Amino acid sequence: MAFHRAPLPRLIYRISWGADPLAYGPLAILKAGRPGRWDDLKYRFRTGYFADSLVTCFVEVLADLRPDPKTVARLCAMGEPLPNMDVAIEESLRPRYASIVITQEDLIVDIVHPISRTEFEVLTHRTNRVKVGDFLARDLRIPRRAAGVAHDRGEAGIRAPSAEALAVNGETFNLFETTVGSGQARVALVPHVVRSAAEQEIDLATARVLLGI
Repeated sequence: MAFHRAPLPRLIYRISWGADPLAYGPLAILKAGRPGRWDDLKYRFRTGYFADSLVTCFVEVLADLRPDPKTVARLCAMGEPLPNMDVAIEESLRPRYASIVITQEDLIVDIVHPISRTEFEVLTHRTNRVKVGDFLARDLRIPRRAAGVAHDRGEAGIRAPSAEALAVNGETFNLFETTVGSGQARVALVPHVVRSAAEQEIDLATARVLLGI
């Protein structure tokens, strides 16, 4: 048995820190911060995060700005309005770029497909079934383990639902670096359009509605 693979769309999208949408984040910064959902547990390679639309990208990037439940409950109890997030969003997006990238529609692992989940269970000697929600949960150990297993099997990346953009059926494409430090993805990618993220007002407004910020 092998992982079930699905093709990348011809166009994929990314919001990146720099103007190069194909660049991977510096390893030291990745290790110092909170890991991404599809980062290898031991950082033996880096993962580039792409999505099916800029709306999905914005939702993923800005999700942490959504007020936590304790803050919301306290403000409601005091009769105070929720904080205005305009400044925080502007600061978050000022150094970022929104990009459209052309692919050759290479195949990557569709990790939530039943065949892929069974393959992951077998390769990791699990005694219980992995559910789709396990890959989208707050606990990142299972998706990070899946990324490492798929990479070690020679796969180019993982296709999965967006944990934050389920309302619009958002998808993410998480593309592996060949080896740490190489800066090379296992799929062919060509930058097509690169613009300031803050200037993408329509997609940003839609994402803010979805996040309630």
